[in-house]
Amino acid sequence: MAIMTRFTQEDLDEVFPYPVLREVAFEIRFSPRLRVDAELWRLQDQLADEYPSVGTESAATPAGSLLAINVFKNNLSGRIIKVSHENFVVAFTQYSRFEDFKTEVLAKASAFCSTFGVSALNRVGLRYVNDIVLPTEPDGNSLLRFVRPLMDFQRLPIDSVEQFVNEVHLRHSDHRVTLRGVLLSPMDDSRRVYVLDIDCHSPTSQPASALAGVLDKFHDSAQKFFLDHITEQLKQVMRGKS
Repeated sequence: MAIMTRFTQEDLDEVFPYPVLREVAFEIRFSPRLRVDAELWRLQDQLADEYPSVGTESAATPAGSLLAINVFKNNLSGRIIKVSHENFVVAFTQYSRFEDFKTEVLAKASAFCSTFGVSALNRVGLRYVNDIVLPTEPDGNSLLRFVRPLMDFQRLPIDSVEQFVNEVHLRHSDHRVTLRGVLLSPMDDSRRVYVLDIDCHSPTSQPASALAGVLDKFHDSAQKFFLDHITEQLKQVMRGKS
């Protein structure tokens, strides 16, 4: 599938001072390396100064079992690293420029792979989750003023829609993209939130040495799908002009 909208280099280079991004996360998955659990202290020694908060959480696997996840955080900078014996994640909840995120991902993921002998990656993914807050309007038109959702509102009048979820899995270039658009129920102050979730990932194994190129490619795809999904009015909001 090709993105129909064409973007100039100026479009792609723009950095919005007020982004709607809730979280960006880059994940690598690999064949289980049990030494990760046994030698987790090595990773903590590398991260202690930058990620001082340490904890654990559980995540469900596709097989239905629970996977223990070790979590390292820097609450002030909004940066998180999650690691198990089969995956490694770098996430930002405070995001300004892709270049800053890329630098952190490559530094931490490369050090992890080197420390624990991970040379082949079963899956690589880059995910952007955006929360677009919609002003309260009786006819629901604030949604269409800010985003272009993957739904035909000629057949389904927007003012009758209380909430919806749509999800599309598609091929794009040599990788896969999952697009999720979710209109949430009204908040206490009657405003609505539209969640735009863009997940770019590779269906084939990748060498750990290819991370930089894969990250650039996925970011380029995610950025174009995001820009294709929003309107000029939302750009004005993210520029602080509306």
